[in-house]
Amino acid sequence: MAGKSNFYKGLKLLGTQKEQQLNGKIQDLLNNRKLIETISDNAQMQIPRINRMQEASERMSIIMNSPTKKDVVSVAKLVIQLEEKIDRLEEMVSTLVEDRGGNVRGDSPVRNKRNAFSSASKKKKSSWGFKEMDGRKKKISDFINNSLLLSSQLPEVDPLEQGNSNV
Repeated sequence: MAGKSNFYKGLKLLGTQKEQQLNGKIQDLLNNRKLIETISDNAQMQIPRINRMQEASERMSIIMNSPTKKDVVSVAKLVIQLEEKIDRLEEMVSTLVEDRGGNVRGDSPVRNKRNAFSSASKKKKSSWGFKEMDGRKKKISDFINNSLLLSSQLPEVDPLEQGNSNV
C-alpha cells in the first residue's frame, strides 16, 4: 500500500513539474513578438478566404432552402423580443387584476345586460360561443398547419426540363 501511495505522489510531482515547464514555454512563445506578428499576418491573409466560404455557404443554403447562421440568430433575437413583450403583458394583466380586486371584467353595461337574460338564453349563448371559439381555434390551427407544410415543402422540379429556363 505504501508503494502505491509513493508511486502516485511521485507521478503527481512529475506531472506538476512538466506542467510548469510547459506553461513556461508557452509564456516564452507568447512573449516572442516576431512569432505573434507572423501569426497575425497569416491570419489576415486567411480572412478573405473565410469570407468567400461564408458567402458560398449562404448561397448554397438559399438554393437548398435551409436557414443560415444569420437567419437563426435573427430568429433568436425575435424570440427574445417576443418573450419580453409577453412578460410585460403578463405584468400589466396581473396589475390590472390586482387593481380590480380579482374581478377581471369589471362592471360594464354589457355585463349587466347579459345578467338580465334568462338562464336558458345564457346556455344557448354560451354553447354558441364555445362552438364559435372552437371554430376559430380550428381555423387558426389549420392555417398554422398549412403554413408550416407549405414552408417545409421543397420546390417541385420538372425532371424533363434541362438547363436554365430563362434562356
